[in-house]
This record gives sequence, C-alpha cells and structure tokens, in this order.
Amino acid sequence: MNIAFFVEVFYPEINGVITATLDLARNLSERGHKVLLVVPYNKHIADLEWIGGIRVVKVASLPTFIYPGVKWTWPWSLELFRTLHREKVEILHFTGPWTLGFSAILYGKMYSLPIIQTFHTMLNEDTYLQYLVKRRTFVPIVRALSWWYFGLYIRHSDVITSPSRFAKEVLKERFPQKEIHHISNGIDISIFKSARSFEDLRRQYPFFHRKTFLFVGRIGLEKSIDVLIQGFSRAIQRDPDIQLLLVGDGPNRKEMERLAESLGVKDRVRFLGKIPHPELLTSGLIHHARGFVTASVTENQPMTVIEAICCGLPIVAPKVSSMEELSEGNALFFPPGDIDALGDCILQLAEDDVLFHELAAASHKMAERFDGERIARQFEDLYRNALNRKGKTS
Repeated sequence: MNIAFFVEVFYPEINGVITATLDLARNLSERGHKVLLVVPYNKHIADLEWIGGIRVVKVASLPTFIYPGVKWTWPWSLELFRTLHREKVEILHFTGPWTLGFSAILYGKMYSLPIIQTFHTMLNEDTYLQYLVKRRTFVPIVRALSWWYFGLYIRHSDVITSPSRFAKEVLKERFPQKEIHHISNGIDISIFKSARSFEDLRRQYPFFHRKTFLFVGRIGLEKSIDVLIQGFSRAIQRDPDIQLLLVGDGPNRKEMERLAESLGVKDRVRFLGKIPHPELLTSGLIHHARGFVTASVTENQPMTVIEAICCGLPIVAPKVSSMEELSEGNALFFPPGDIDALGDCILQLAEDDVLFHELAAASHKMAERFDGERIARQFEDLYRNALNRKGKTS
C-alpha cells in the first residue's frame, strides 16, 4: 500500500503524536509499504528529505498564535496534490484537526480514497482551550464550538481510530454513526532493553539518586505541573531525599520554576529542559528513576507513560480513565488535583522497596502490549478493509 501521514506539528517540536506516528510509519515502511510523511515546512527541516525509508513531504506554512509548533498550511496546495498523485497514494491518514488534515480530506474526496483520522489529543479539555481564549469565562462557549469543529473532520473521515478506549467511547457517544476503532499507540520496545548504567548516569547527573522521580513532557497548562510540584513539596517535607526531575520545556516553565522556589523546593525540583528524544531513551534517566509521575488529566494515551512502562518504571498518576487503562498492577493512583494524596503516593513509593519492585515488574510484564510491529499489523488490516469498501485493492 501507498500511505500518506499528515502531521500538523513536526520537528524541532517533539511530542507523543510525532513519536507514535513515526513509529507506525517506520513499521509500515519496514513491512514493504511506501510511506510519505506530510508536514508543515520550517527552516529546521529544510534539508530533511527522508527518515529511514519514509519520504518527508514539506508543505509551505505560516506560524500561528494558537499553540507552539502549530502552523497554517494552504489546504488546496496543488503542489502537495501533485505529489500525492505522482506517488499513487492510496491511504490518507491524518493526526489532527487542522489545515493538513483538511488537505487529506480534500484529496481523499477528489479521488475517492480512504480517509483515516487518529484522535490523539483531547483538545476539548479546558486547559487546551485556554491557549485559544485567555479568559476562563469564555471557555464553556469555546468548548461547545470545539466539538462542532472536530465534527467537521470526523464526519468527513471514513474511519476514526483512538489509542485509548476512553476516548473511543467519548467519540462514539458524540458521533454514533461513525466507524471508530481502538488501536493503541505503538513503540519500538527493543530500544528500551539497554541503557547507560546507574554509575554512568551519575557522572552526567551527580544529583541523581535512588529516590529520584521523573516527569517528561511539555511544561504547559494542560500537564498540571503546578499540582505535581505542590504534591512533591508535601512529600519532601516528610522525606527531604525525594526529588523530582522535569524533562521538557514549555510556556509555563518560568512560572513553575517560581512556584518551586516559593515552596522552598527549588533544589529538589529540577528543570532539565529539552533532551533530544533518542538521547533521553538511552540516557538512563527513565530506566533508573524511582517512578514516573504525572498529574495531567487531559491525556488520551500518553507516549511518555508508555515509554516509562517499557523501561519498567512504576507509574504515579491521577485516577482518570485514560491513566487507568495503562495500569495492570503497575501504578499508584490519586484523586485528580489532590496534592496531599499525590504526596502520599510519592512517599509510599520512595520508601517501600517491596512495593517498588512489584510495580516495576508489572510494568516490564505489560510492555509487549505496545509493540509497534503488532500495532502496524492492526493498521494494515484497517487500511485494507477501508480500501475494499471503496472498491479498491492494493
């Protein structure tokens, strides 16, 4: 099959959508399919033509004010359509409801090709909507409009996929007439089987020790970093050896650094900034952490949590449906926003070695569930069925 993926945000940004889409594209390419990756152009990828066997197609773009990394592209790009036609693309798979997704829909309608959408991000959540409207009083109005907007893309897609069962049910309730499937995000689990030793890690990060917890992700409103820092401050009051490392950057970093300082924990809550993804996965930071911690309640199926599971880490997370789906006896949960309960979970995991080893073993056991090759086979079946319904074969 000839498959084109449309990704609204791309390098130098890095997020779970990019990671999951690239893994799927790579696996499909290795299984003999021709794969194109359609992305908005920016100067950082001017010379990027191929990623392995995947051709990168760059579309002229303009910056937006909406969300970091999101760009405008011209939906009716004749140059893009000529490329898709020349490459004999049969499957159009887009990953976000924006201008490149609109291009996928337009081209698919023109040539009666299957249009697949993966609903990756819960953009209807209030913390995402606040990037659009600064005054919270307008958020309910924008939330209602957001579902109307998402519906424009969903109704014009032939098949919708969601990496979580939770999001699938949300979509099914709002769009009962649509074909919606649950297919997990996938990842190359083999890359997690080796990492730097604890001693090597300590040479680069001398402050790293056995009670170090980790968060990886964007330092933005939607990740509830304020809850995370406050929960850690509660735990640190009872055990000063506990510390949190935050890997990533974002618009709220300075504010969160000030929060840590105001709580008197700036030496125990460290902001490491962005670390290139391949370097992070082999650095040992994830492998040797005491646990992966998040307070975010806006997740669909977070790749950072999947990566932590594949490294054998216990998970500490809010008790929400999307996070509970990623638990098979490998997690401690706290009520969303409850900083005291979060502090209790951190303290419990830091000080109970038996519990730590039980949760870590459970994470190791469930890693196979996210094997990227298995996920690619599921998408192959979905694509073939979609082609057959269009009266096309590959």
